[in-house]
Amino acid sequence: MGGELRVRGWPPAMPPPFGLTARGGELRGQPRLRAAVRAGFAQAGVPFLDALAQPPLPAAPAAPLLRTEASLLANWRLSGHRGIAAGFPDESRAHLAAGAIAERAQQALVIVPDSAAAHRWRRDLHGAGHGEHARVETVADAAQRMPALARRHDLLVVDCPELMPGSPLAAVLDGSPACARLGCVGRPDARGLLRWAPGLGPLLGALDAGAPPRTLELRVPLPHRIAEAHAAAWHTFLAAFDRFAALQPGAGFGTFVQQARDDEAQRPALLAWHEALHLAAWHQHKATLVADLLERHRGERVLVFTPDRASAYELARTQLIAPLTAELPRAERGTLLDAFVTGELRVLAGPRLLDLGVPEGLADAGILVGGGYGRDQRAARCRRVSPAGIVYELVSHDTVEVGRAHRWRGSAADAVLVVHCGGR
Repeated sequence: MGGELRVRGWPPAMPPPFGLTARGGELRGQPRLRAAVRAGFAQAGVPFLDALAQPPLPAAPAAPLLRTEASLLANWRLSGHRGIAAGFPDESRAHLAAGAIAERAQQALVIVPDSAAAHRWRRDLHGAGHGEHARVETVADAAQRMPALARRHDLLVVDCPELMPGSPLAAVLDGSPACARLGCVGRPDARGLLRWAPGLGPLLGALDAGAPPRTLELRVPLPHRIAEAHAAAWHTFLAAFDRFAALQPGAGFGTFVQQARDDEAQRPALLAWHEALHLAAWHQHKATLVADLLERHRGERVLVFTPDRASAYELARTQLIAPLTAELPRAERGTLLDAFVTGELRVLAGPRLLDLGVPEGLADAGILVGGGYGRDQRAARCRRVSPAGIVYELVSHDTVEVGRAHRWRGSAADAVLVVHCGGR
């Protein structure tokens, strides 16, 4: 109650599950320990009343499953209705959630990274006949409302935890008393699976997503004035970072950032770092190249992943394409995503909401315009593009974007070209 699990009548001779503490004749702890408490009572043969138990659904239709999906649900059943599926495409994730709802006959709470992913999940679950049996929430909203949501669901589904901030995700996993849990991750990363296993369960199965689309890295020189400003900002950063590295040889960039935030002498260098990234992320040469690529793929489905909202709106004005940003009302965002799925819209541009809102493999081409937030986000973006399609990575030549793109990609691009955009 109120975000806290309370247990009365625990057998005195039996040690309580780790994490529960005795207070006022009760055991108290985080709601996630509910499954361990139920298992302890059952193992001791002690009858108990679970005040959080939900009445079964009147009728939860069974969804048709592929062989791999049915096998994974069988593993989920053997693992106590807890576990993680890795590498399964969007459609299979919805089928897995629908199968879990049908098997448990319980309401589900589906946690997703953003509102675009929430729209896709609601559409897919509705198509599977379980739209009324699941509540879909973004991780940020769910973390704030977990005490109110906790009592209404006994099945927790978490999609793409690798794309969620750690603190809100921990609040959801710890604050949910759901005994049945199903996690869906984009790829079977060992470190990530170990990190999420305590809250979601073991690895149930992994699916090879197949060959990714071709990647063409396009290195775009900075315009002259932008190059001068970038060089000045980069010099300011390097001068301070070199002094830091000389004084603390074993420390990394993360330590420098932590110190610079609190040190007035180092803070200008950190601001210069961000300024250099901003200058490289978007400029006129990249805008010109995006226009050329859109012309080359005219009539095809194209997703343009911009570094920020301002560049998305600039492309919307100059190229007459639809921008998708968090500033738009939710209903309008859903309308744009649905129009892209049906083919009514051929191009969408946005900084974040396209990462998961578009079904995997739907786009013919993807344009990644610098910026970004790491390897997992890049992988999620590339999965929106058909394996027969192509991904263009636009990076500013002779900047940190080149090395960062290679690091996040994890391998060499299929081809690398230096593109000159005239004197503009």
